[in-house]
Amino acid sequence: MKKLTFLILLLTAVSNYAQKESIEAPLLHSVYFWLENPNSTTDQAAFEAAIQKLIITNPQGLRSYLGKPARTELREVVDNSYTYAYIMTFESREAEAAYQTDPTHLRFIDEAQHLWKKVVVYDAVPIMD
Repeated sequence: MKKLTFLILLLTAVSNYAQKESIEAPLLHSVYFWLENPNSTTDQAAFEAAIQKLIITNPQGLRSYLGKPARTELREVVDNSYTYAYIMTFESREAEAAYQTDPTHLRFIDEAQHLWKKVVVYDAVPIMD
């Protein structure tokens, strides 16, 4: 009985922890950029300035994250070839659709698209959506 009680308590704690750590947004928009000249500090500064302006001024995004490859252990399933990762959360599919035509997003593309050679986007919604 003690083992069963402990197991239930443990599962409840793990479940509650997982819920607290989850991203609370219906849509996760993950964008990966490969710069044309990834080692150019000038291009990096220009890209970072343009995307920071987008992050600050865009009204649709709830939360944003901008990062570079973590250089974790090389494994067959890990792709560290991108230059920047940009992740945003949106309240809804409609908010993400509005973002696509928002002047702040279009201005970012206009200002920075000459800097990248490739962009890959992954959009996801919760499995309970």
